[in-house]
Amino acid sequence: MQALGKSQRSECMLCAHCNSENIKRFSVVCEEGTSTENFSATSKPVWNTKPFSPLGKQKMQGTRTVKTDLAKRCSPPADPEYGVLYMAAFPGIILGGYFGFSSGISWNSFWLGLIVFAAVLAIVLFGAVFLWKKFLNGNKSIANYRASLENWQHSWYCSKCGGVTVSK
Repeated sequence: MQALGKSQRSECMLCAHCNSENIKRFSVVCEEGTSTENFSATSKPVWNTKPFSPLGKQKMQGTRTVKTDLAKRCSPPADPEYGVLYMAAFPGIILGGYFGFSSGISWNSFWLGLIVFAAVLAIVLFGAVFLWKKFLNGNKSIANYRASLENWQHSWYCSKCGGVTVSK
């Protein structure tokens, strides 16, 4: 058997802790440990059965995503901008609903009210993100998130020792 030259050998990642070849990227570990489950349930409430159905049974169906503890540990970092948008959405919907409803009734136009609602909601959402970036170190949070995401993309998990190796 002929020995392979350095250029002919395939590069193999090794764990920095135990030199094992049994390592996987964080993205693969996260994907393998994540599953989607469908569920269906029927119940017969003891109290007032009329709102549910003529037979008094309520049916529920849905899906849920389940992650193992290891998949949670190897998940990508959360984008901080989405948190700001979620926090601004509730006041935006309240203000948009108020101004949209008021202008729709004042001008006797459903479509004008809908346009005002959408405009106020967009202004509140974009305004919240702008204020967060300008005055609350949002740009620094975004830079930290991008660095963490870059680090996550180059992270490997060792199945043998449980160590984490970061390769750049």
